[in-house]
Amino acid sequence: MEAYCFMNSSATPGGSSVSGLLFVGLISTLINTQQQLGNPEDYPKDARSQLLPEYDFVVVGGGSAGSVVASRLSEMNKWKILLLEAGGDPTPSSDVPGLWFYLQNTEIDWQYRTEPQQGMCQGFRDKRCNWPRGKVLGGSSVINYMVYVRGMKGDYDKWAQDGNYGWGFDEILPFFKKSEDMTYEPLLQSRGNISYHAKGGPLTVERPHFSHYKESFQRAVIEMGYEWLDDINEDRQLGFAEVFGTLRDGARCNTAKAFLSPVKDNDNLHVVKHVHVTRLLINETTKTAYGVEFQHNNGHIYTVKSRREIILSAGAINSPQILMLSGIGPKDHLEEKGINPIVQNLCVGKNLQDHLIFLGLVFNIKDSRISQSPNKLDTYYDFLTKRSGILTNIADITGFIKTNISTSDDRPDLQFYFLVLNANDTESTSFLSHAFGFDNNTTTSMHALIQQADLLIAAPAIMRPESRGRILLKSSDPFQHPRIYPGYLSDHNNKDIDSLLQGIDFYLKFIETNEMKSKQGTQRKLYIKNCDALEINTRAYWECALRHLATTLYHPSGTCKMGPESDPTAVVSPELKVYGVKGLRVADASIMPTIVSGNLNAPTIMIGEKAADMVRKEWESKKDTFD
Repeated sequence: MEAYCFMNSSATPGGSSVSGLLFVGLISTLINTQQQLGNPEDYPKDARSQLLPEYDFVVVGGGSAGSVVASRLSEMNKWKILLLEAGGDPTPSSDVPGLWFYLQNTEIDWQYRTEPQQGMCQGFRDKRCNWPRGKVLGGSSVINYMVYVRGMKGDYDKWAQDGNYGWGFDEILPFFKKSEDMTYEPLLQSRGNISYHAKGGPLTVERPHFSHYKESFQRAVIEMGYEWLDDINEDRQLGFAEVFGTLRDGARCNTAKAFLSPVKDNDNLHVVKHVHVTRLLINETTKTAYGVEFQHNNGHIYTVKSRREIILSAGAINSPQILMLSGIGPKDHLEEKGINPIVQNLCVGKNLQDHLIFLGLVFNIKDSRISQSPNKLDTYYDFLTKRSGILTNIADITGFIKTNISTSDDRPDLQFYFLVLNANDTESTSFLSHAFGFDNNTTTSMHALIQQADLLIAAPAIMRPESRGRILLKSSDPFQHPRIYPGYLSDHNNKDIDSLLQGIDFYLKFIETNEMKSKQGTQRKLYIKNCDALEINTRAYWECALRHLATTLYHPSGTCKMGPESDPTAVVSPELKVYGVKGLRVADASIMPTIVSGNLNAPTIMIGEKAADMVRKEWESKKDTFD
């Protein structure tokens, strides 16, 4: 608006003054907008100087679940809450949706990498897959792809059937809705007497900007016979739909912005940033967690006590690590690493699951309506001044199909993504390669392909993998990253490979539709050194490619498994209480007994909501001896 006013007030002879005023107006607008991105005023101040010796509740981890737990507990004015976070505030660039993969391998990413394992991650640097995790207030919601998908009804009903009472879909739907501020009005209408969405919650959900290929992809999947759904989050997921994202006015809506900003001035909530939790303090005799030890970036070591509970929300990698460092975990492994004392022998770190996505299927496509790639300066200007344009884009469509491998129920078992990079945009391919960790040969091949036309990376992801991995301690040093063994494609019956092969077959048929032929869709072969001698589109080639270029969809889960007391592999109860240890719960994606069929950010936020609700109800029902 400022630039527009200058333009209209400068209708005088002499172009120099006009251009000067326009330039000043533009710079002023950009500076003002930049201050609205990653604004520290959006987030709680660091309360390290106000640290108390004791709190009612200590929440470890300010990510997608921890931000929710701390926020909801702080609504009880009589309770004092401490939230501990390893990172700082989200950066300005993290608010720009289209820069999501530029955020990986930065200071707000833990920069985890998997351990080398035969038959997986073979085409990545050092045969290790990158596992980005947010090291920042808001956690991985600050660096993720922002797609809002809740999972399927059958996922949660299966949890309940396996003994996790209170976790069936009908019981957890209110917690999804409690968080949500859905801005797309048609979805707020009841469907079949059920309202799936809500308005007025802290987390804004809106439609992103769509690329010029969205309508083409829609027509192509309909041509293939798939249903076009109004919403992927309702009762049916078999088909395709436009995505919704955790966005607010075109910018990222991370969980710190959504949940902590509204309570940032609450006197009973202290947030301490840039601290690394080294262990939980546990009374060996009573087996009661009573405090937390942590170290600030400046090297100073602190301890605080908890009068009621500690809620561990550090994520599927850090939560099991902290438990094991505190003597809670597999007895033989803890003894091997010199952890003493061993408080409780539990299957911590096991049951690791992730959605595996394949990035090695590529096509060139071309839209005759588009004469050239968008100018980067124009795209930045559109976003900074109007919150519009391709930098607000997170995805176009997603969808699910059911393969003949999934015979146990009716749930679809593959999810699909369509990632388009503009022709000649070798800068983006370089960043993408860096983010995922492609080796140099594959990166060079991608550069060559993108110079021919727009590049479509057609990426199938398996939703309910048979394979399991594990998190192990590297040592008793809390500052060493744990060892991550993802276990991809390690199931003995090869169901995971067979499912992904059907996903590849879907895309090979997709590119042959009349719609994609009209876009000059052409299959290309991405160079993979160890697979190059094999004939493309054979099982041998694709199995080789899967073992080289399938990687994480950023959804690690299951490492502190929730289950009934009768389940010997369970770490936490359906109330999320750690078995055998009082005063300690886990609330994040690590508690999932089986991974849900879809993106994990929304389900993790739901877990935070339900955990906070259980904690509040339990302690509000007790006679308060602390008042």
